[in-house]
Amino acid sequence: MHTATRTYTSILTISVLAAVFHQATFGGPASPPPPAPVAGKPTDMDIPSSFHKYFGQRMNNWRDTERAIAKIDLDADMNYDGVINNNDPQDGGAFEATPPGLQVGVGELTKVILRILPYRVDFDGEVVITLEVAGINRASAKGEFASFDDEKANTGRMRVWKEPSRKTLLLDSADPQKRTVEFTSQYRVYPYNLPTTIPRAVYVEGIKPSNMFIGDLRLLLSCSHRAVGSASQDFAESRKKLLKSFRSSFDHILFTILPQPIQKEFINGNAEGNWLKVGATH
Repeated sequence: MHTATRTYTSILTISVLAAVFHQATFGGPASPPPPAPVAGKPTDMDIPSSFHKYFGQRMNNWRDTERAIAKIDLDADMNYDGVINNNDPQDGGAFEATPPGLQVGVGELTKVILRILPYRVDFDGEVVITLEVAGINRASAKGEFASFDDEKANTGRMRVWKEPSRKTLLLDSADPQKRTVEFTSQYRVYPYNLPTTIPRAVYVEGIKPSNMFIGDLRLLLSCSHRAVGSASQDFAESRKKLLKSFRSSFDHILFTILPQPIQKEFINGNAEGNWLKVGATH
């Protein structure tokens, strides 16, 4: 049985037993347990083609690295052992793009690592690192919803923080004003200022459980080139053009928000603080 299926089966079993206990103890009917999310179908948002056709027409088509400004990587503790290992395929790769993705409980924080390896330093303009959160409609092959209200009602909710103390909110999947955040670096000091301008890690918090499909949220990391004199409001369209000086790089992770955290088997006692309860700091 798939890991996600076992997780939701356990949650539903607990809910049913709680309902029986409630009726036996208090003599009245309890609310029925909510339906468990299902796997749904693969969508265009699970693969690169939804972000930019230039490098997403075919999987693993990354041969023109000399035209990229940087290689980027988004990693998390996908195998729930308390360690984020860049050399462990279970903490990246196909696990990031296959539902359920990373499973985070409501009231739980998990660390996500951003890795940026500069390729080019001889260019004009800005390096723009962008984090974006979006819901995925697994009832549609394109993965898109008819409206933002439809998306908000039929997906889980997560927030992304800059630090585990939750002082700086970067993203909120249910807030239209908090769906994208960008960090810029001027070419004159790039890549030397990367450690001070771009977070090494961010923290994802589970807010509301996924209610229709597993893997219904996506966190996307991208690295793009913004020409000298370009306005930030024009960047969203300019980075999607097929003909440009430097192509964009990207990586993403799918997320499923659970009603409660799943059990984990830490191999280091969670010494790195990759899993935290809301309100707790490591």
